[in-house]
Amino acid sequence: MNQTQVDCVVVRRACGPDADGLAAMLAGLSDLALYFRFQAAVGRPPRPGLIDHLLQPAGASYVAERGPVIVGHAMWAWANGSSSPTAELAVVIDESEQRRGLGVLLISRAAADAYAAGATEFLMVVSAANEKVIRMIRRHWPAAQVERDGALLNYLVPAAAPWSSSDLTAPAVVLV
Repeated sequence: MNQTQVDCVVVRRACGPDADGLAAMLAGLSDLALYFRFQAAVGRPPRPGLIDHLLQPAGASYVAERGPVIVGHAMWAWANGSSSPTAELAVVIDESEQRRGLGVLLISRAAADAYAAGATEFLMVVSAANEKVIRMIRRHWPAAQVERDGALLNYLVPAAAPWSSSDLTAPAVVLV
């Protein structure tokens, strides 16, 4: 299966009723996967305040579902302390669903929304050990500038349409 094939997945804006499904997905992740996404310990089940923040960021939030099960989440939020409109992008995918293009699909959807909202830069904060996400960023944002901050890498790239039409319309994906 290539990087942009995602079978029978629905990608849509997240909403309040997704709380239990998102909490279940996060609770099923390994400690390492949770740390890569949040750079902090996450309880099991995740605390309600975290889930609320993921579903209602200062930006927009998306979920991917396979049937009734949430298998991915992406979001963008306005970055604090930036001199220009900077949107921080983040994504987490159920480990059984990784390496199928779902992360690219979700982050592309979030980036497109942030760009439409007026973001002039994208920020992605990634663990230096998270090789999967680093490869995704390098592949889709080759001009991204990176700055190391301890164990984290801060990727900053001018906001532009980095997504291809295939990222947003992968086969057997329904966008709602």
